[in-house]
Amino acid sequence: MRYFYAASVCLLILSGCPRQDRPATQRPSDYVKPTTHAEAPRPPAIMATVNGKPIYMEDLHTPLVESYGLRIAEMLIVNVLVAQEAERTKISVTEKDVFAENNRTLQGILGEQQLTPDQREQVLGRLLKQRGLTRRLWTTIMRRNAILRKMVVGKAIVSEAMIKAEFARLHGEKVQVSHIQLPGLTEAEKIIKLLKEGGDFADLAQRSSTNTATAKSGGTLAPFSRENPAIPRAIRDAAFALKTDQISGIVQVGSEFHVLKLHKRFMPPVADYKNVREKLRDNLQKHLIERLQVKKLAELRRKAGVEYVNPILKRAANRPAEM
Repeated sequence: MRYFYAASVCLLILSGCPRQDRPATQRPSDYVKPTTHAEAPRPPAIMATVNGKPIYMEDLHTPLVESYGLRIAEMLIVNVLVAQEAERTKISVTEKDVFAENNRTLQGILGEQQLTPDQREQVLGRLLKQRGLTRRLWTTIMRRNAILRKMVVGKAIVSEAMIKAEFARLHGEKVQVSHIQLPGLTEAEKIIKLLKEGGDFADLAQRSSTNTATAKSGGTLAPFSRENPAIPRAIRDAAFALKTDQISGIVQVGSEFHVLKLHKRFMPPVADYKNVREKLRDNLQKHLIERLQVKKLAELRRKAGVEYVNPILKRAANRPAEM
């Protein structure tokens, strides 16, 4: 989870008018005498000198905007959008809310690690350095996310059916299989034939599977349950229908074809639903809120009327996304 706060920049254009007499009711302090002479241009700001030769800030500005400008600009824009929506819906946050959002974010990064405040500050410092963020920008992101949380928290409703499904996913029976992923039906049929002739599954997976991530380990997948959404439904159904050491038929997932081998079944640990229900509900609500925050932010950005004025940012925003 990660989104950014913004400040809007307004350009005030003052146009000169012919000089007129000041009305009698006008206070002297309200009267601004029109400029009759062009103001002397300000000297360009100097960034540094090298052996007496100046390097100007404008020389630094363009490459910075070209390299990082669009990313930072989008951070600022979405934060303005959230602030505008908060004003419209009368939503506000306190410093306590922002502090809590900061802790939740760090907890999501650190997991269950128990750190002292000093250690957490060190972790945050490293995180900001890795992501190229300042402490000030981080704080505005946390404030923005705290506002988003208040916008969506009432919609993060976790049903009993969702909790039971999560219980089954985490505590239900699991299987471990290996798979060989293939690009076409013909290739899958050849693998089935080789396996029936006594071919070694792991060896065939290493040589033939198009899934380079699992091929190195002979196609072995981490244990998964019937309800694990990270595994395609077709693979889950086929895996749980197998007996130990049995090889499946051809399983199609989208445009890919898989052959499976079941290695082991893991019986569920003893877990009383009543004892873990509240923790499951809290975790589900946490993830649901995060998804709703992302969805809300995307919705605000999609509906916003944003026009880049800076020519460098305008070109970058209009550039087609790289494939």
